[in-house]
Amino acid sequence: MNKNIENMVEELKKEYPLDYKTENISIEVVDKNNNYDDDADFDESKLWEVRIFYRDKLFTLRRKYTDLFEISDDNYLDIHDLDDLGNIINIIGKHLKKISYKWD
Repeated sequence: MNKNIENMVEELKKEYPLDYKTENISIEVVDKNNNYDDDADFDESKLWEVRIFYRDKLFTLRRKYTDLFEISDDNYLDIHDLDDLGNIINIIGKHLKKISYKWD
């Protein structure tokens, strides 16, 4: 796992320790070569998408263009979960901005 991704996961675990322990929150980060963040060949500079698993729902942040990301989901979100999901996306975004991307 690369440094920015490690820091992002650590911050999520610190902010949501109980949810991480009970697996109510987890993430997968995938590069454009389909390597996951825990693979030896993972390259955060070629990040393609971040999958957020939140309370049995999947939300995806996917790179579309040079510095544009798309947020997608196939779920309905409970109104009470909006604050948490917004905070999770803010934490992820803060760390994604620190990555030096190679968009080739």
